[in-house]
Amino acid sequence: MKTSFTPPASLGAIALCLAAGHASAADASPWTVRLGPAHVGFSTKADVSVGGNPVPGGDASASSNTTLGIELAYDVSDRLTARFLAGIPPETTLTGKGSLASAGRLGKVTYAPAVLSLTYKLLNEGPVRPYVGAGINYTIVTRNRDAFIQDLDTRSAWGSVLQVGVEMPIDPTWSVSLDARKIFLKTKATGTLPAFGGAPTRADVRLNPLVVFLSVGRRF
Repeated sequence: MKTSFTPPASLGAIALCLAAGHASAADASPWTVRLGPAHVGFSTKADVSVGGNPVPGGDASASSNTTLGIELAYDVSDRLTARFLAGIPPETTLTGKGSLASAGRLGKVTYAPAVLSLTYKLLNEGPVRPYVGAGINYTIVTRNRDAFIQDLDTRSAWGSVLQVGVEMPIDPTWSVSLDARKIFLKTKATGTLPAFGGAPTRADVRLNPLVVFLSVGRRF
């Protein structure tokens, strides 16, 4: 009876081929999920009117928030990546500024920003891989809470996005990323002012938030 014998060198070659095939399969996956804290800071400017008349010097600010963000990314090519970022809806407090500073808290708004972007990787190799991109945002207002303004109604709105970031691979599966997305966003808010006999008020608000997202990603 004949027996076959595979030399150790051949076994090593087979093992290397299997390992390379496994790594190649892992690298071939275009999908990545990222999870981490997302900080939202606003650059607010408001034009306020009461009873149809502009309020000279009237302005408002929106408090910053930190929430849990989740991003789903798809590699369109070696350098292009489509990204969708959302998160747990945070709540911002609107406060009067300028001639409205004495009004204090105007109201609170719970919102859910969703950002769809396409990024270009400037470096495709190395421990730090910077990227830039652009996209669109839709901020959904899920809840309004009254304060100085009653019957507060803040509209959901679209905005444009510019993005810059870095990705730091840990291994073929895991990575860490840090990026910033500047959103150019305008919305309208309406309500009534009991302090002024229930007069209607309106504000055209430029929010222009900066979203900074620190995340851990897993390719699958």
